[in-house]
Amino acid sequence: MPLQSFVKVLESYRGREKTMRTLQYGLLLISPLASERVGESFKILSSQLGMTRVVLRLFDDLPMLQYSLSTGTGHKDEDVIVRTLKVLNNVVDQIYFPVEHFAWARDMKMVRGNSAALWNASLVLWGLSLLLTIIRSLRQVSLIRQQRKGANRDRIEKLNTQHDEELLTVIMQASDLLNALNWMPKRPWANPFPAWQVRTHNWRPWYLPFPQWQVGLLGLISSLIGFRKMMSSQ
Repeated sequence: MPLQSFVKVLESYRGREKTMRTLQYGLLLISPLASERVGESFKILSSQLGMTRVVLRLFDDLPMLQYSLSTGTGHKDEDVIVRTLKVLNNVVDQIYFPVEHFAWARDMKMVRGNSAALWNASLVLWGLSLLLTIIRSLRQVSLIRQQRKGANRDRIEKLNTQHDEELLTVIMQASDLLNALNWMPKRPWANPFPAWQVRTHNWRPWYLPFPQWQVGLLGLISSLIGFRKMMSSQ
């Protein structure tokens, strides 16, 4: 990416947020490859970037509200299922922000109380938002495949581009959803086999909490796809 284009990305809010997110998960991914001291520094920096993104989201309520009001219930000629999923997605996202803000305020001792329950609630809302987006994109993929039948060449090329974009969205959101499920306190794999059994048989059940590098890999996949989508929309 030319320097001028990169500077333009960093000057925008979305570009700066995407850059921090990419660095946050990239550092988690490479931390096991570094020395113990450097790896620990990478983890600390990754955590700080994550917290910076939380603070930046304090200003996302009004933009989200404006977006929800502008989209409303969607276009009347749009598929009913897609329209319904969009509305539900907007509602969940609108609730997510104040819940996360309140959790952050408790961590900062600005509001009394334990923040754990609120952070868990925000995690559930995030996971639900991701799931709704995945279902919506899969529905779009199904509709696009139906529309390609009997379409002319130019129309098919346009539909193919939309099809690929929706599949990328599914991969991006599914990567984040795996991390969201991994962080949830009541995940199905919360009670893994005893550590001695894992060490003895030299294997790691798939349902154990993800190691940090795996969290970093999933987050990096999602971030890079999101970065690519942002750049293609400009």
